[in-house]
Amino acid sequence: MTKNNDQPCAQKDDQTARAIAMLEAANLRVTAQRLALLCLLTRDGHCHMTAEALFEKASAAGNKVSLATVYNTLRTLTRAGLLKQVAMDTDKIYFDTNTEEHHHIYDETTGVLTDLPASALAGVHLPSLPAGVSVKSIDLVVRVCS
Repeated sequence: MTKNNDQPCAQKDDQTARAIAMLEAANLRVTAQRLALLCLLTRDGHCHMTAEALFEKASAAGNKVSLATVYNTLRTLTRAGLLKQVAMDTDKIYFDTNTEEHHHIYDETTGVLTDLPASALAGVHLPSLPAGVSVKSIDLVVRVCS
């Protein structure tokens, strides 16, 4: 799976321990693939990454993992609440390591997705909702061109 089978994360001990703790807290089995991919996703703090970009990053780091495994792992991590999906188009989905309430700015020219704090919309009022429904979540993406 990795160049160094003992430690899948680049910054071995602390990062590996954090990734293991995240997987265990989510009641997920710790596998080499999940551990390696979660380490790549979280090593620089919060990030937004597509499955394809994660696959390329994993391959460049020497991880032998298929694109299908990357997709399956991302789905599993998302279902467990460790990631959020941010769909830009039907064929472009970003996986966000920041699971706190927030929104996004998406630059359609560069493909860069940036966090927008939920507080940025503090003064915005929602329209009246139909009877019998309540807001589950609000996912706002502000699209810009550079």
